[in-house]
Amino acid sequence: MSWIQKLLPPRIKASTGIKKAVPEGLWVKCPSCEAVLYRTDLENNLYVCPKCNHHNRMRARARVEQLLDPEGRFEIGSEVVPIDSLKFKDSKRYPDRLDAATEETGETDALVVIQGAVKSVPLVLAVFEFDFLGGSMGSVVGERFVRGVASAAEQRLPFVCIAASGGARMQEGLFSLMQMAKTTAALQQLSRT
Repeated sequence: MSWIQKLLPPRIKASTGIKKAVPEGLWVKCPSCEAVLYRTDLENNLYVCPKCNHHNRMRARARVEQLLDPEGRFEIGSEVVPIDSLKFKDSKRYPDRLDAATEETGETDALVVIQGAVKSVPLVLAVFEFDFLGGSMGSVVGERFVRGVASAAEQRLPFVCIAASGGARMQEGLFSLMQMAKTTAALQQLSRT
């Protein structure tokens, strides 16, 4: 033992055989200031970093929970699901990409449309899920959007859309591009009611 070790107090030795597992997703790293944040604290702060005020990305369902009253909600267009009509394949098959995105997000496509209320004022809310293929617009997103707009127009309700989209979905080609015209026409119709 060296003379310096004799002067310093003995260290507490940790047991090396026992490891405690930390649940996955318990901590989140802020992409702006890189602070490590407890996920529950971040959620309670509406996904705004308490250290640097960076607004973090929110999942679509979290946004719905944040905005709509809990009672009287129903989803519009959830029965519409994507198909691979072009048999598109790049580095992965399109159905494989859809399956992976569904597994990651729990959604069947990149748009959630729900009729509900904000402080008892009824409305139709459409929220994009960016984590589903970059929130890209395919035929299902277009159809759900149009159904939401039609429901709002029919009942004379406000239509609110929270956009987080990466644009047209390349795996659907022209079908995807047609959705932009389709949704624009639906919004034009809504503005006339």
